[in-house]
Amino acid sequence: MINWHRLFGLALEDYFTGTRYAVEMEKDVAHKRQVLDVVIVRGTGEALVDPCDGLEDLKPHNLLTYKSGQESLDAWAIEELIGHYVNYRKAFAPREPAGEFGLYAVTTRRPRALAEQVALERVKPGVYLLPVVGRTITLIVLREVAPCPRNALWEIFSFEAAKIAAGAGMYQWRQDDHFPILEEIYRRYREAGIPMSYTFQDFRRDLARETLPELTPEERLRGLPPEDLVRGLRTEGRLRGLSDEDLAQLKDLLERGTSGRP
Repeated sequence: MINWHRLFGLALEDYFTGTRYAVEMEKDVAHKRQVLDVVIVRGTGEALVDPCDGLEDLKPHNLLTYKSGQESLDAWAIEELIGHYVNYRKAFAPREPAGEFGLYAVTTRRPRALAEQVALERVKPGVYLLPVVGRTITLIVLREVAPCPRNALWEIFSFEAAKIAAGAGMYQWRQDDHFPILEEIYRRYREAGIPMSYTFQDFRRDLARETLPELTPEERLRGLPPEDLVRGLRTEGRLRGLSDEDLAQLKDLLERGTSGRP
């Protein structure tokens, strides 16, 4: 069963498609199984254009912990992230300097208990810096980020119906097979009791309407049965484009049908 952490990782995998970053999910960073939600590793390829708020300064190695709307980001989660960083660095990049690693804590809700324990430095709406033991963790609160196209992915995971619909309508998916991910997200929201007046079926219909003008005539008609292709056309419309040979064959078929000839 796909959980929120994996859905979030799959969406990030789509977000970084075509860029120089690769996303790995549930990374095992210790001999005793301890999985980190998401690792974003820089490779070759295109740079990320107009990134989501909080992702402007990605490093070669970026370790991310994620808390959905059903979880709380607390001090223990931050300590776990630091532990994952230590294990990851030892196992996969022992020669890399500390400046090559970025640490991120992404949470749907504002971590009020954590904010009472440590000072959060506000960078912009929904983005904070959290200094911990000589390192700085970027904290991203999905419900607080500015509503705009670059933050559409964050809004999809906001656990607020209006923002989810807005984000789904604005986000430009990079991968062709993204529909199962989005459908599963909507299903999970319904299971969580979040009223989704804008359904997944609405999204698919609206998306089809938006992309229809960009399709070629062949792409628009692909998959339609013959009876649907000619439905609504008058006789002259159905015959338009037929060659003289096609018309002669059609005439012959009609004559056979009316005369009873085989």
